[in-house]
Amino acid sequence: MKKIFYLFAITAFMFTSCNPLEDINTEVDALTKNDKLVDDLVLTLTDEDYETLELSFGNFSSNEDAKTLIPGFLSETYPQLGVTYLPNGEIDQSSSALVTYKLYSPIKFEAYTVTDADYTALGLSSLNDSDDFEAFFDLKYPSEVEGTVVDLTYKTEPTITDYSLTDDDYDLVGNGRYDNFDADETDEEVRVKIQTILLNNFPDADLGTKFNISYQQYNGSTTDDLEMQVILEDNPTDPAKTTTYKLQEEDYELIGNGTFYNFDIRETSAEADVEVRREKIETILLNNYPSAEVGDFFVISYDTYDGVNRPVLTMILQFDGTNYNIFDVKVYAAYEFALVENTMRFTLTDEWSAPITFSSEEYELLGGSARFNNFSGDEDEAKRTIAIYLKNTLYPYAAAEDFVAVQYAFYNGSDTLTRNANFVFDGTVWNAIPTVINTSLKFGHNGITWVPDNTIKYTLINSDYALVGNGQYNNFDLRAGKAEETIEVRLEKINTILKANFPNSEQGQKFAVTYAFYDGTNGSATINVILEGSDYILQ
Repeated sequence: MKKIFYLFAITAFMFTSCNPLEDINTEVDALTKNDKLVDDLVLTLTDEDYETLELSFGNFSSNEDAKTLIPGFLSETYPQLGVTYLPNGEIDQSSSALVTYKLYSPIKFEAYTVTDADYTALGLSSLNDSDDFEAFFDLKYPSEVEGTVVDLTYKTEPTITDYSLTDDDYDLVGNGRYDNFDADETDEEVRVKIQTILLNNFPDADLGTKFNISYQQYNGSTTDDLEMQVILEDNPTDPAKTTTYKLQEEDYELIGNGTFYNFDIRETSAEADVEVRREKIETILLNNYPSAEVGDFFVISYDTYDGVNRPVLTMILQFDGTNYNIFDVKVYAAYEFALVENTMRFTLTDEWSAPITFSSEEYELLGGSARFNNFSGDEDEAKRTIAIYLKNTLYPYAAAEDFVAVQYAFYNGSDTLTRNANFVFDGTVWNAIPTVINTSLKFGHNGITWVPDNTIKYTLINSDYALVGNGQYNNFDLRAGKAEETIEVRLEKINTILKANFPNSEQGQKFAVTYAFYDGTNGSATINVILEGSDYILQ
């Protein structure tokens, strides 16, 4: 049709111009030779297409890869498609392609730190229980898909263990007569005695363990019920003042242990008492280090016999100028309550919660390693055994569509990786949800090549014209002096229409809006716009 229009123009020109016909033909060819077919493709890539793209796994590893590789594929597969041009050289119409492809899409992960604004919105200062976490996720993640994983960093109240001193505890620190602390004992002296009690009662406590200790102290007339909060902290020696030493045969001979050159720590032996051993080691140090200075540390290794084995033990002592006292490398320091920061992984199933993990025994049961707490080898086999374990052991009464999130460690031959997998029950078996999904991306032709394009082609309808006061004729009037003569007025009205019809458009969204017009005759035109800020502007 366009060729016919050009021929009419040529015929008219022949009657009014003196230019040779070949000049006219050259001009027409320049206007039309770059036109190609225009089409709006909708296609799904096949296995053969992935082979053409040299994608051995039959999917794209990212959307960026798809944006890079698909344009070349479209150009080679559809060389006849492109754009058409207006006589002034501007693009009139362009081809588009909506391409559906397979995308490797592992579980959605996000790391998030709760902000002060979040706490304010929640009316909280920290997150401490399931209700708090539920309120947070309702606020920040109201519409996530099942299986989404969030590593959440948040403020929470510390875990503090309540402990009341017993009669045995007071006996241990020399306060057993009245089972309380004396009136003249300072807070620091009480803390040191509490430290002795806790180190004795909880020898395997982890650093950072906190206790709220309830105790009694005589005030001169009555006994007060008091509390003290403490935290277990590391108490390292000063490296510049520390000497490491292993007892030699002559040392054992010096203290009368030269027969077997060790300490006898069997229960019936006097040397089972650590204080007896300290006194003998002190004798050795006073003999061997006569020039020791106040504050010097000694890390002493010594041989023992427990009736079965001969373990090598260590004692750390500090010189006070006269004696060598046992030095505690862990201390219970005074603690003042404060919120702590914690990071925890949450996965959305029917609610937000921590994913299922496995113990050493469970890894071994499932064919993994109890020693290293992981799976190795064939990861698909690991998922198969997990699915069986879910059905037979953890969820024997699961219903169809039940959903669980699992976290496990997998050794790939060089590194141990943390894996997350989601499983859904189909009524018979648990199936791991695949990590390859179908997704779509739109491309447009720019006259040279295919480019990723989110353009929505939209043609105004009667209700759109009515919305902007043009409902009588359902078009824009472009005649001189009329309302829509200028492009600025048309753009303003199209803004009103697009904002009403597409209120959730994101920044950068493009539209190719086709509208009817009257400029003395009826016609149609297309305007290309993009959302920048709060308004659509011309592209």
